[in-house]
Amino acid sequence: MTQNFDLRSLSIAQTADMPVRDAAGEPQFAADGETPITITLHSPGSKPYQRAKHALEDRANTRYLARAQGKTDGKQTAEEKLRERAEFLASCTVSINGASFGDVSGYEGFKALYADITVGHIADDAEKFLAERANFKRASAQA
Repeated sequence: MTQNFDLRSLSIAQTADMPVRDAAGEPQFAADGETPITITLHSPGSKPYQRAKHALEDRANTRYLARAQGKTDGKQTAEEKLRERAEFLASCTVSINGASFGDVSGYEGFKALYADITVGHIADDAEKFLAERANFKRASAQA
């Protein structure tokens, strides 16, 4: 009898580190000049990511239903959209490694980072990183 391949071996990791880059795409390093600055993110295969995605979609559905019922025009302001994006990304963030964002830390610090349009390229990069499951590929056992 042949052994079947177990598809669970293709599961992605729960987290991964995204390199922080400047607006020109250059990797950034901590004060020592050698340690890369990274942001650890929950993967799309994790419960925290799924909760954050559900909350984001739930808010969008609520707006849609309110508009369909004539309770509101359902339009989202640019500020609301930026806030929701920052909340989603902050909920997907585990840590910022090798750097800080002012005096705030934890969820509030992550949210402040992603809401700051002057460093909007970091939020853009985080969205792209989260959208690509290959970024969360587990290391090969044969490597």
